[in-house]
Amino acid sequence: MSDVVHAVDGSIWQVEIDRPERANALRRRTVRQIEAVLDSAEATASDAARHTGTGTVGMLLTGGPKVFSAGADLSELNGTIDDRGFDDELERLCRRLVLSPLPVVAAVEGACYGAAVDLAWACDAVVVSDEARLGLPSTGLGILYNPSSTARLHARLGSSTVRRLMVLQQQLSGWELSNGTATVVPSGTTVETAKSMLRALSAAPEATAATKALLASLDSGKGFDPADWQPEREARLASPERRRALEARRAAISGDQSECI
Repeated sequence: MSDVVHAVDGSIWQVEIDRPERANALRRRTVRQIEAVLDSAEATASDAARHTGTGTVGMLLTGGPKVFSAGADLSELNGTIDDRGFDDELERLCRRLVLSPLPVVAAVEGACYGAAVDLAWACDAVVVSDEARLGLPSTGLGILYNPSSTARLHARLGSSTVRRLMVLQQQLSGWELSNGTATVVPSGTTVETAKSMLRALSAAPEATAATKALLASLDSGKGFDPADWQPEREARLASPERRRALEARRAAISGDQSECI
């Protein structure tokens, strides 16, 4: 039995963690299956799809209507250095989400703990229920959380929030999150809100992929030289994708003006 289920809704790939008997806890198999769905979603954004303006627009990651995920499945951990294997696989998936050419939005209802927080905030945007509960019990479990993961959470959630979650071991509800760290909506509406975000996108996969790569470079905190990105910028300026997008935008503006006349 699979740990995840997925469906395609128009141009949106939806993947749902489906381990209700374990509160959607993440094991290595779960991580690999989410990555496999991401592989399939990215594969549909083929050259032919780009030329026709069809194909996958983005991916939605959720845990269902009651629980996003309780975090790492403790039954698979043994309290030794071997547990680093799970961290490494989770970090690989998170990096895939950060660097994926597709926009990825997480929809979080209910409990979202530990590794699940890392997974959700590796996405491009997080839609979280006002009643969701976030926790990062790393220090309570006697561990120093993966430094790469901590750096990403520090950048995306902010230092004060991460300190409350990790150092003070507080659980925070969705409405307690700082502005800009997530889109907070009423309970039961996260999935539809996330889908609305993705449906509003214009299909420009090459420009989206380049932009995500640029942002990931900035997020890394390593030396950044704008000159390194000029060749890609010039390639996008002269690309068929850009010309099609300009033509579509001009047509849309012309149509709006004609309706006003």
